[in-house]
Amino acid sequence: MVPVLKRKFSKYIDEEKFAEILSFAQSMPGPIAINLAILIGEQVIGFSGILLSVLGVLIPPVSIIILAGSIIGKYSAQLHGFFEGVYASIIGLVLGVLYSIMKIQRWNLLKVVILLASVLFAVFFRKFTIYIFIFLVGSFYYVKRINKDNKKW
Repeated sequence: MVPVLKRKFSKYIDEEKFAEILSFAQSMPGPIAINLAILIGEQVIGFSGILLSVLGVLIPPVSIIILAGSIIGKYSAQLHGFFEGVYASIIGLVLGVLYSIMKIQRWNLLKVVILLASVLFAVFFRKFTIYIFIFLVGSFYYVKRINKDNKKW
């Protein structure tokens, strides 16, 4: 979306102003396309620009989702095999990425313990996802700090 918006609005906003708007849009919560639409629409036209640009960003994907949902609902029995194949390919892609990440990782005892503890938490304590996330971030920060002090990172 960013290159498309930059190219489309280059006649209204110079490159420096677009970079400023982009950095502000990235710091705002929410989808960057909506944030850019709000900021560029306000910069170019004003309040009506905000409304028009947000509608311009939202209408195409919502329309496609509604169309795809109605087609899938109508032909769900015929598409069952297709979705099983898509599901299998997604699992394969995720496992491939996981394998490539694990292959380049420098393993030590602490990382293995963290991995096993995370898997156990995920399996047995499904409702505590945020705690698992905090544990992972904290443990990797701890490992990074230890390795930085030992100059191994």
